[in-house]
Amino acid sequence: MLHYLPYCRPGGLFYDRPAADEGSPAAAFGRSLAALPEGWRRRSDSDWTAVLPPAVELPRQGWKIHVSATLQNAEAVLETVWNHCVPRRVTFKYIRDTQVLFRRNSKYGDRSASGKFITVYPVDEAQLATLLHELGGLLDGSAGPYILSDLRWRAGCPLYVRYGAFVEQTVRDEAGHLVHCVTDPDGNLVPDHRGPGFRPPAWAPLPDCLTDSLAAREAGRLRDFPFRATRALHFSNGGGVYEAVDTRDEHTVLLKEARPLAGLDDTGADAVARLEREHWALRRLAGLSRTPRLVDYRIGNEHYFLAREFVPGTPLAQEIEKRNPLLAAGPDLPAADAAYARWALHILDEVEAGIREMHERGIVFGDLHPSNVLVRDNGGIAFIDYEASSNTADDAGQPIGAPGFRAPSGYRGTAVDRYALGCLRLALFVPLTVLVPWSPRKVDQFIEVARGHFPLPDDFADRVRADLGPCADAEVPGGCPPERSWAPDTRPDELPGMGRSIADGILACATPDREDRLYPGDIQQFRTPDGGLTFAYGAAGVLWALAEAGTPAPARHTDWLLRAARRMTEPRPGLYDGLAGVAYALDRLDRTDEALELLGRVDDAALDAADATLYRGLPGIGLTLAHLATRTGDRALLDAAAGIADRLVDAARGPAPSGRPRPGLLHGHTGAALFLLRLYEETGDAKLLHHAVEALRQDMADIGHPARPCGDEAPWRSPLLAAGSAGLGMVLHDALVHRPDPELAAARDAIRDVTKPRFVQHAGLFHGRAGLVLALAHMRDGDPEADAALRRHSAAFAWHSHLLDGRPAFFGDHALRLSTDLATGAAGVLLAGCAAADGSVGLPFLRPGTED
Repeated sequence: MLHYLPYCRPGGLFYDRPAADEGSPAAAFGRSLAALPEGWRRRSDSDWTAVLPPAVELPRQGWKIHVSATLQNAEAVLETVWNHCVPRRVTFKYIRDTQVLFRRNSKYGDRSASGKFITVYPVDEAQLATLLHELGGLLDGSAGPYILSDLRWRAGCPLYVRYGAFVEQTVRDEAGHLVHCVTDPDGNLVPDHRGPGFRPPAWAPLPDCLTDSLAAREAGRLRDFPFRATRALHFSNGGGVYEAVDTRDEHTVLLKEARPLAGLDDTGADAVARLEREHWALRRLAGLSRTPRLVDYRIGNEHYFLAREFVPGTPLAQEIEKRNPLLAAGPDLPAADAAYARWALHILDEVEAGIREMHERGIVFGDLHPSNVLVRDNGGIAFIDYEASSNTADDAGQPIGAPGFRAPSGYRGTAVDRYALGCLRLALFVPLTVLVPWSPRKVDQFIEVARGHFPLPDDFADRVRADLGPCADAEVPGGCPPERSWAPDTRPDELPGMGRSIADGILACATPDREDRLYPGDIQQFRTPDGGLTFAYGAAGVLWALAEAGTPAPARHTDWLLRAARRMTEPRPGLYDGLAGVAYALDRLDRTDEALELLGRVDDAALDAADATLYRGLPGIGLTLAHLATRTGDRALLDAAAGIADRLVDAARGPAPSGRPRPGLLHGHTGAALFLLRLYEETGDAKLLHHAVEALRQDMADIGHPARPCGDEAPWRSPLLAAGSAGLGMVLHDALVHRPDPELAAARDAIRDVTKPRFVQHAGLFHGRAGLVLALAHMRDGDPEADAALRRHSAAFAWHSHLLDGRPAFFGDHALRLSTDLATGAAGVLLAGCAAADGSVGLPFLRPGTED
């Protein structure tokens, strides 16, 4: 969830590009500096401004200098570097504004990028040495976060050095992500290591000017440190958390590390300030049974370390996931619900008693949520992570907080803890409290859900509302008035009849004047190339879903998709992430000529590089070719699809791809099975059916079916579409039409059974309830419980909804903002409503439902 936070603009209804990406003239660095000499150029992107002298040819890679800075001294550091480098015609770049620098140095920033404010590019090692000595003298004593990926030039100086690319060189890994590279002596592109550790390539010898720096680094390692880390538990930009041994008595401790000037929170406090707060709180709470015992606090090699008692136990978040029967895939069992309610109420009593003890000692915990409470083996609890604590007398606000438990602005002092306790009361039964700030009616809704499933005390609702306080006055993102989740004249179990209202809501959110996206959706619109127009997260999928649901979008929106497609410079070829998906959508919009033109850009090189997944690889391309062959009667397109089938069959005979298998429709063998099955139906080639069934069996094995001794924990029991068994069940269902098989049928039936859970975390197609509805609607033939489960799912979409201008909107993944896209938002819910109604609408190439 944390990587979603930069895309949650204050007051925004939807995920959006981080505000820093658009720049702020008032926050820009370098505005007061002298004009550049004639011939120089200044070039900016989302993070950096490059300063480029004329007629200077840089090597493609080499040793470069990073200059670290804080928000407070950054402007002065930049002025010093500027005034030194410009007269000497040295190329450099700098972080473009304060927002970007804060984001990179924040608690959830990239550890390997933290601290890097300016990058200087020497033309050779001689200039490297000169610049280090000269800039070192000018900047000595300037503060800045330690850059973990680099070698520090000299103690007390904010200069760091690493070997890397000067000119961007990238390749895509197996997952399709761009990887930064350097060229080895043989001319091969190899990963440019940017992790949190100085690790230059073995074939790049250390320059002589850095010999003393490397020796100082080795000499500066922790000495006479009484703790030996045995296991890393967590890393953030602010430091690490380790299980460790106290070598003085061989006891196990929890060791926390804090980096100075890094890991900034919303108040600007760094990791050291937070660790000092924890040190203060642990001392003040000493002797309380629910507070770990403080062991040590010290500085070592510039970092701060706190050691405390290691508490055996399980985070409450994990216990909720394991124990709460509402989250299980099994049937509704009143005895299990009652037993869980007794346990959960006991835990709540423990937490409330612990918070009361803290307040009596003058401490506000400040960051209460299920991951900061450990459940001991004896049934008791312990609080961990006191970094947000404060003195009750200070009546302070909340500097940091977990989504779903962070108090609204205006809550101060002990009210912060009481609000989080109210959220915790709900979360133990219905873990959707991240939605509470959107409308006070969400509280009433979730109380009703909790009381409808669990035997709770009569005063449960009153205690929740008392803890939450005046949350009716809480700010709602975007300033939306508190409204009920569904229109007053529409019952939530009538989702299938709400298609027009949902579609109109999607269209009302369109932004055709923007070039990066048409319909607001997931953060993948901004994190992946062309994400705003793809089938999964962009305009192509939404336009297709609207057309399937009988509500075509305005021609202006189709024109937007065409313009965006023509702007693609290095498009991916796949169905859900690239050209094939856009072409498939355009054909559905009666723009078949443009679809063929677009698909024609998928050349042999793209096919050679494509993987075997439906999401981004050969199956989706092949399915689109076969579909357009049927639409146009062009035999050459069908021949091209057959060629792709040959590639897939050949790949299946080769060695298995490295890495952990990701079985299922989008990323596993099931996508290839779907393509081979559809091509078999088109050509009658029995070999294609054989290979399709073999691909399905491979995914059945990878997904853990039939159940292994782990029983209910078997991976196949996750019914989600993107990371589970739902899509496998759908393709098994279709394959059984042509190949009756008891084993395949048993797998299909078992998967169908787990698509009926009472609780699903998200609404969307890939990771939520919409995907389950589509799968269950596709497989429901002959299942007497399917219709009841579909009605239950339809009603539960209300949990994930918010009313905008009288129309239902739906929360995207992690529920921090609304979404309209196919994968995570309203477009997927729209398809689910249509599928629940009559099963005639479903995923591409999986519709309509088939009879076995």
